[in-house]
Amino acid sequence: MELLQLRYFLTTAEYQHMTKAAEHLQIAQPALSQAIHRLESELGIPLFERKNRSIELNDAGRLLQKRLIPIISALDRIPGELKAGQYLSSHTIHLKLLAASTLITNRIIAYRTLRPDVNFQLYQSDTNADFDLCVSAIRSDIKSDEYSDYMVMLEEDLYLAVPTHSPYGDKDSIRLADTKNAGYICLAGSRPIRQICNSYFSEADFTPKVIFESDTTESVRNLIAAGLGIGFWPQYSWGPLSAEWGPLSPRSPVKLLPIRDQVCRRQIILMCSPHGRENPIVMDFCNFLIQNSKWL
Repeated sequence: MELLQLRYFLTTAEYQHMTKAAEHLQIAQPALSQAIHRLESELGIPLFERKNRSIELNDAGRLLQKRLIPIISALDRIPGELKAGQYLSSHTIHLKLLAASTLITNRIIAYRTLRPDVNFQLYQSDTNADFDLCVSAIRSDIKSDEYSDYMVMLEEDLYLAVPTHSPYGDKDSIRLADTKNAGYICLAGSRPIRQICNSYFSEADFTPKVIFESDTTESVRNLIAAGLGIGFWPQYSWGPLSAEWGPLSPRSPVKLLPIRDQVCRRQIILMCSPHGRENPIVMDFCNFLIQNSKWL
């Protein structure tokens, strides 16, 4: 049986008139009759009762019609579903998010109000190589051989967030070396910001005493904002210390201090894969990030 034969059968079964079915199919009536006869021969059973010029489905024909309708309908839907799948794939951004996750998540929400047709898949593991766009961070003052082709989304200072009740609470700035006995709250060692901060510790010639460590930015932000220890706080990408008070509020338990004697500054960078650069949706999102880089 051929698919075309089955389509001819369903049209003939619908019209129950060979000439009208042939006109609908835009083929000659003898050609349609021959196709139906070949189908009946292959099945070994008649499908129609023939009465003069009219035809009617017999029991076998009705059974075949019942079975074929959902099958042919499903086949007819395949091209549209494939096109929809292709559209969905081209409008899904696979985003490797290694830095500024709070800010980028905020920007995704804003972008989706402009482009609700664009979807995102987020990965926060550096081992995932299949991505359209990667957001990472590097030191502003050191050019890395690891990253050669990237766009700078934003550049920001790294402050030291200290509890106001700590020995550092009355200072206006701080030397990193003066905090070697303090308890630090840090992101896990695999994150770019931790690697950047470790390089600053090394330059200040000490290993920090880490009292809390987490692989999520939100946990680190909350612990620092609660005044449970000190930690690096990016100028823009982590947003304000709290929804209730800013770092300059007299009620804030935490104060942001500029770091002196060292340039503690990082760049949030955007790196596109080769196929990401060819996708206009990915590039549009990159431009949106650069144009809306700072916290709203």
